[in-house]
Amino acid sequence: MATVDIWIQLENHAWDVCPSLPMDRMTSAGTLPVGPLRLVIMHSPVTGMSRTSMVNRPITGDALILRRYTKDWRSPDDRKVNPWDLNEPDPTDAGTMGTIPGPTIECNVGDTLRIHFRNLDMRMTPAAPWDRSAPLIPELKRTHSLHAHGVSFPTKYDGAYPLSPPDRDQPIEPSERSFWDSIGVKGPYKQGDRVPPLGSFTYVWEARGPASAGVWIYHDHSICDGNVARGALGLIVVHNPADKLNEVDITPVRLPGGSWIGSPLVPKSIPVKKGTVGILDQMALDHGPTPSHPGGTQKPTLRIGNVVIEVDNAMGLVTGISLGTYREPPDQAQFLLVFHELEGVGMCINGRQYLGNTPTLVAGAQTRMRFGVAGMGEAFHTFHIHGHRWVVPGPSGKTPTAIEQSPQTEPTSSFEDTKVFGPGTSFAFTLEEGTGLFRADPPFGEWHLHCHVPMHMMHGMAGSLLVIKGGELAMPLPEGQACPPEPPAPDPPREPQTFDVHITDTEFKPSKVFLVVGDSVRWINDARRAHGPKPPDGSFKGNALSPTQTYTEAFTKAGVFAYNCIYTDHIHNAGDITGPMVVVSQHPMGITNGGASGSGTSPPTPSPVPAPGGTMHDVTIGSIGFSPSTVTIKAGDSVRWTNNDTTPHTATGDDHSWGSPTLSDGQSFFHVFASKGTVGYHCHI
Repeated sequence: MATVDIWIQLENHAWDVCPSLPMDRMTSAGTLPVGPLRLVIMHSPVTGMSRTSMVNRPITGDALILRRYTKDWRSPDDRKVNPWDLNEPDPTDAGTMGTIPGPTIECNVGDTLRIHFRNLDMRMTPAAPWDRSAPLIPELKRTHSLHAHGVSFPTKYDGAYPLSPPDRDQPIEPSERSFWDSIGVKGPYKQGDRVPPLGSFTYVWEARGPASAGVWIYHDHSICDGNVARGALGLIVVHNPADKLNEVDITPVRLPGGSWIGSPLVPKSIPVKKGTVGILDQMALDHGPTPSHPGGTQKPTLRIGNVVIEVDNAMGLVTGISLGTYREPPDQAQFLLVFHELEGVGMCINGRQYLGNTPTLVAGAQTRMRFGVAGMGEAFHTFHIHGHRWVVPGPSGKTPTAIEQSPQTEPTSSFEDTKVFGPGTSFAFTLEEGTGLFRADPPFGEWHLHCHVPMHMMHGMAGSLLVIKGGELAMPLPEGQACPPEPPAPDPPREPQTFDVHITDTEFKPSKVFLVVGDSVRWINDARRAHGPKPPDGSFKGNALSPTQTYTEAFTKAGVFAYNCIYTDHIHNAGDITGPMVVVSQHPMGITNGGASGSGTSPPTPSPVPAPGGTMHDVTIGSIGFSPSTVTIKAGDSVRWTNNDTTPHTATGDDHSWGSPTLSDGQSFFHVFASKGTVGYHCHI
């Protein structure tokens, strides 16, 4: 039984949920709800490397990245979650600087895990990307912890605020004293449920016996519970070598290119005749060595999906095209998938969104695939792979001791191709692609892998399993197109309406009335003497009205009909340059009149008005979240949310005591806040 030491550091970085392309392969290019490309600064705090990067669809603010390091956090030890994922980006300083989910913690049954955690959350208040002088957000909002599922530990290693006691085996070093003081920990010992910025803590977890075998979640469980929605989560994989039916052994020979940061593709460069690339609207990026440029200073390249276009240093001429070929698939593979939500963007698989960005897992016709699936966030999901079935294994035995010590080889479910799971849930199963009735025959091709809740799938929670032979040219994978919208329903026939104009001794109210041909105006004399409407050109009849009398005129043709009082000894609406008038159009003009009567009342305007005495404050919902994200109002004021994104959203109180319906593009919702306080809210989709 071994002791496994792993160093993890929490860092804040920008995170792009669509790192491959700003598109959804399900519905083809141009349909993904993204804003313009954004320039962000990526900074690796230990190596000091900084660079700018273009992102397609970033989450709101910085993500919280749990990042693997070498001993004593000397240098990053980045590894992909799934090296055989065709779309997983480079996790090193040259790429995303970590992964979502965070480092996979692996051990065997009976091992002890020592997780050395350091908090380097240095998030600043919102500012321009180049402004590094903005103040840091408060220490308590940057306080974090690690809480593990599926392994054993005393309460001091639970990492669950506010219940974990101080750890008497971990005195606070003088170098960290001020950090712990800043969050109110004044005693001599560290507490694992509240590790302050720049502080550290070591968690000791034990994988006690076969009962710990499987795939489990670990995540931040400190003061602010929204940190998981920023990416602060990962997976623990406990292997049981005695389970010969289900386990896999991922040795270097089973990794692409023998590396945890390898790719399923081997670049294959094809020289081309020189030609201009002025028609390409892509950002120039260095995507590492290619066969024609194996080392040294790399020439710039343009990536479009899996196609890499090599260009000269002046960015003017094409020198080669690299499509890549698929490597020989492994005989064993481990595929880890977390279905979760990220703040401001919604449904994700492994921190990414939409087919073509989410995991495309590459396997062969004889690959033993060990799947570990977990859910986090607020939604329940289903896991479904097309063309494949499985059973979820569990323990055997009839006594507690026998059950705890048995390998998990007995089926605990019927044949599955869709499994329901929820927040905090995880499960594992093995698929033998080369044998049995549980897989497609022949298996070759790309198979959907997704949540079967339609709204979740169409909002990006869909990936794929790609079964290959090896050696094939990596041609672009299939793209679909969006379902055509339903034709708009014809407007119901409009019934003629009658609009009221009230007459006083000094004015006609309202002075301007907007009609459609066939509508009528009814003048009502509210004054103490006789008045009445009369057009100077005789375009309509008009009439003298004694007090309380009314007169109705139907307008049967379009035009502008000016009028004033039939009695010429005075003028109504003297301050109005144009004077009273009736404007009649052939079709509805979309202008709200001041008043109408009976069944002709105008429909309510789409956006509600604030309560009397209150002020309406507007918040827009876009592809990157709410803007502004913080609104300061007075008790009795209202907030109106308007969705300016092509993706539906909601505004939902964190306590779920209020919330909007699903808002499509252009729709609004408002809520009146009657009492003082701080109210958190989020999009619940």
